[in-house]
Amino acid sequence: MFVLRNLMGAVATIVDLALVLYMVCLFAAVVMTWFAPRSRHPAVRLLRAVVDPVLSKVRRAMPFLVQHGFDLSPIIVFFAIHFLRRFLVPTLYEAAARMQ
Repeated sequence: MFVLRNLMGAVATIVDLALVLYMVCLFAAVVMTWFAPRSRHPAVRLLRAVVDPVLSKVRRAMPFLVQHGFDLSPIIVFFAIHFLRRFLVPTLYEAAARMQ
């Protein structure tokens, strides 16, 4: 059973790392829209390819977040990531700790 416990702990760590990396990508994409909004640099295109699918779903679900040139959908995604890091990751760690 210790193998399953270690696997669950590893999954929790990977989920946490993936959420942190996505938050960094999202932050970088937001900063890029301020300084290079129409850039065709491959790094900027990669960031947009990673971030835009989630942001477009949030924009579609909550169209009132985009008004007068301001897009507040990244804030909602930041809150969602923070919630997942505060709720899901500790829950996975605790579930792993309770396995015997």
